[in-house]
Amino acid sequence: MSAEIDNQPTDSAPLWRTSKPRTFWSDAAHSFSRNYTGMLGLLIFVLLLLAAIFANQIAPYDYLAQDWNNLLKPPNANHLMGTDELGRDVFSRVLMGARTAFLVALCISTISTTIGLFAGALSALLGGWVDRVVVWIMDALLSFPSIWLAAFVSVVTRPTIDSLTSGLYASTGWAMFQDRVIFSYLVVIFAIGFVAWPYMGRLVRSQVLSLREKEFIEAARALGAGTRWVTIRHLIPNVLGSVIVTFTLSFGNAMLYESSLSFLGIGIQPPGASWGRMIFEALGRLRAQPYLIIMPGLTLSLVVLSLQFVGDALNDALNPRSHSR
Repeated sequence: MSAEIDNQPTDSAPLWRTSKPRTFWSDAAHSFSRNYTGMLGLLIFVLLLLAAIFANQIAPYDYLAQDWNNLLKPPNANHLMGTDELGRDVFSRVLMGARTAFLVALCISTISTTIGLFAGALSALLGGWVDRVVVWIMDALLSFPSIWLAAFVSVVTRPTIDSLTSGLYASTGWAMFQDRVIFSYLVVIFAIGFVAWPYMGRLVRSQVLSLREKEFIEAARALGAGTRWVTIRHLIPNVLGSVIVTFTLSFGNAMLYESSLSFLGIGIQPPGASWGRMIFEALGRLRAQPYLIIMPGLTLSLVVLSLQFVGDALNDALNPRSHSR
């Protein structure tokens, strides 16, 4: 009887003793969860993101409402961050500015990452004149200070985008194409996205150049795989870790760029809310009412710092050299 029990197949072992095979992504998630600085940054980022999403429900006042009986009031029980020179609640304006910052940064990071990912991969794979042209474009864009180039593109393209939206309004009759806030969003997204993608393109190109000589790429080509198949099924998955880290860091940079353009007066236009615009409008009151600059500036610094924490933790988690596989 005991012999029969000992000879039972191992498949009858209890299910709770079995475990799923470890993968790169499961190891990365475990490593990230053990990084307390990264988890703190993620918590701060998620809280600010939720505050931006539910800004209308959280804000105690309309961010455009003017209260002439409460001009330039310091932080108090009724106005947590005080009021500005028009009696507008600063806390409500910071929340709406967060919505602007997150929305613009998401659009810019997605556009620049997509363009940089495919431009860098195809440049390294195809080589020849395609590689030379793409590298020349990236070098030309990277040779200028990014913020000044973005400001130049914003000013130059503003009339073109204005005529485009006017034409769309004439042909469709949709009021959204006459909204100046939406128009300023389009200008900022285009200007910053135009100068941001070469950073991702450079990264992806350098990684693909080292990967394309690997044995598994040569094996795929020997089996008849084309450039598109190799790019989508082999190269992009292998550079995805670096892309995720760069995307995270570029998210914070996009927020800084948007605030900088708004501070210069060529970004998000009133009545749209922007942290950069709030800081610009309060510059003359720096000594008398410093909270008008501290509140939006501190919020911007906090969200960018949290993204730096998350990016560093992701870099440690997604770097294969940091794992004992």
